[in-house]
Formats: sequence, structure tokens, C-alpha cells
Amino acid sequence: MEFIKRKNNKGFSLVELIIVIAIMAILVAIMVPVLLIFIEKSNVSSDTQLADTVRGAFLCAVTDARVLADAASEPYFDDLEDSDGMNIEDLGTSVMKESVEEILGMNVTDVKNQLKSSHSSPAVFNIKLHNKPFIL
Repeated sequence: MEFIKRKNNKGFSLVELIIVIAIMAILVAIMVPVLLIFIEKSNVSSDTQLADTVRGAFLCAVTDARVLADAASEPYFDDLEDSDGMNIEDLGTSVMKESVEEILGMNVTDVKNQLKSSHSSPAVFNIKLHNKPFIL
């Protein structure tokens, strides 16, 4: 058998490569906005989960016997029942703050820094007690 040499075996031409790159650029331009929407939805979901964790930490803290016996925590119970609720960063130094931080596993002032979704204004974590269940 004899090997046949082809003289026209050049591979892809420059025009073909430019066309492929242009098609890929168009696909990326279409995909980026869609991917950004999915990323923001994921961040909102993460923030919702964080808010639920904070709510659960406060729910556990207000039923803690140490918190109920602490005189320094009493004003915070009143704040929780106000119509505006209480900013979690305003806990000061009390057994309630220690209990919430122990349950969360982080400082309450760091909770706001854990938010991932975009906000037009600075985020505030207000929590209030409304007919016994917590609303965040």
C-alpha cells in the first residue's frame, strides 16, 4: 500500500476560527445576564435562610431560663413587642445577646455582613414578637 500525501491538509482557516469565536461571543453575551439573575436568586435564598436562622436563635434565646432570669434582658423583651421591633445590633451586653450569639455561632453585629444579595440601602435586621411567633 502506498501512502497518499495530501497537499491541501491545512486545518481550519482563519475565517472559520473567527466565525467560531464570534458565535461563542454571542452565546456568552446571551448567557451572562441569565447567569447573573440565577446568582442573585441564590443570594436572596441564602439571605432568607440566614434570616430564618436568626429568627430561630431569638426564639430559642427568649425561652432560655438564663435569659428570662436576667434583669438586663428585660428591656429587650419590651422592644421585641413594640410595633417597630428591635434591631439585633442594639442588644448591648446581656444574657440574651450571649445566648443568641451562642446559638448563631457568630457575633450579632456580624450577621449583617453575612448578607449576600444586593441592597439599595444598608440592610437592617429588625426582629419583633407579634402574637408570639417571631417576624423578621
